[in-house]
Parts: sequence; C-alpha cells; structure tokens
Amino acid sequence: MDNFLRPADYAAKIHPSFKYAWINIPKNCSSFVQKVLDDNGWINLESSMIDIVLKTNSIEKLVILRDPVQRWISGFAETFGIQDEWDPILNIDLDKLDILLDMDTFWKIVYVNPVMCFHTEHQYRYIGDTKNVRYIKMQDKNLNNHTIVTNPNKFYRDFSDYITYTGGESNFLHWTKLTNPVNSDNRKFRVYNKILNTIQKDKSIQKELKDSHDKDYELFYKLKGFTT
Repeated sequence: MDNFLRPADYAAKIHPSFKYAWINIPKNCSSFVQKVLDDNGWINLESSMIDIVLKTNSIEKLVILRDPVQRWISGFAETFGIQDEWDPILNIDLDKLDILLDMDTFWKIVYVNPVMCFHTEHQYRYIGDTKNVRYIKMQDKNLNNHTIVTNPNKFYRDFSDYITYTGGESNFLHWTKLTNPVNSDNRKFRVYNKILNTIQKDKSIQKELKDSHDKDYELFYKLKGFTT
C-alpha cells in the first residue's frame, strides 16, 4: 500500500489493547479524531507495522469516510489556498489560481487524475485490502451554502458511540459545530468559494468529479458502517 500519498504524521493509530485501529484519511476530520484517540491512550503505529496491522483480521479497523466530491474541494482549497508563514514563496497567487479554475483544460486534467496531494488522494487507497474495517461518515455540506450541514450532530454522536464501544471517554456527544471549518482561513475560504461558484456555473463539473471518484463512492456500499 505504498504507491499512494500516505500522510507522514499519524497515518494509523492502535488501541492499547491491540483490538482496534484507526486509519487516517486526511480531510476526514482527522485532526479531531487523532486528538480524541490521543486523549484515550491510542498509540501511533510505526510505518513498518501499518500494513501488518491493516491485514490482521482480528484487529477491528475504523475509517472516517466523506462525500468524495466535497472532500476533493476541501482538500484542493487546503493545499493550494493555505498560507505558508515560514516560506512565503510557496504561497500561490490566488488571482492566477482563479484564472486556472475557469479553464476547461484544467478540469479535463482533473477528471483524468484528481489526485494532487494527500488531501486529494483517493479514500479507497488508504484502505486498500484492509481486513475487518468499518466506517463512520462525516457530515454532508450543502455545495450551494457551506454553512448548511445535514444532520450536524450525527458524526459526533456516532464517533462518541465508537469511543465508548472501545472503552474510552468522550465529551462531544452533543456537538453540532464543524471542527476546523473552511472559513477559518481566508485564503482557503476564497479558493473553496471559487470552486463552488465554478461548479454552480457549470453543472457538468460536479458530475465529472463524481465519475472520477467512483471507487470512493463504492466504499459506502462495500464497507460496513459502524453500529453498536
């Protein structure tokens, strides 16, 4: 499973009992999940152990899944919009990026291969042939209005149930607000809104993006959702 963009930090974590493990899929509430698991004593897996654990059927694995198109938009905005305070030369000229996002040629390239960073890497690649894996789905956001979230408490409720199931403790059962919302960074928010505006002007873009993420959408049918 090395032929893809796996994150260098906490790619996977394992419960102290070695009964449960979590696979980090970036842009799927991973910072929040990592913090919760840390608070409950979960351990970072060494890179040499990740594939062994994922293929061990006796260890229950969890992944957080997200609507693939929503994740791609968020991931693209994160990578190309975020401001680098330490090395400003890495900051992309957003005016030029706006022009790029209006070009049909750019989108045709994206449809062929939408992966540009580990934030936009396909979700199915992080899972691969992992044994005994279940998922919890992130909240869906309205692409016409980023402030509208479908059933905003459900993810927190499901993940809280999972933490309790593994013998841990949670304090977010009744949360409804998104963690690390896109509007927390002005540059990222600008790129995010530009993509949404472009999609609204050309409805075919969203369809093509869905088609290019068909294997990610299949995960919701191939994998079992977590239930207690």
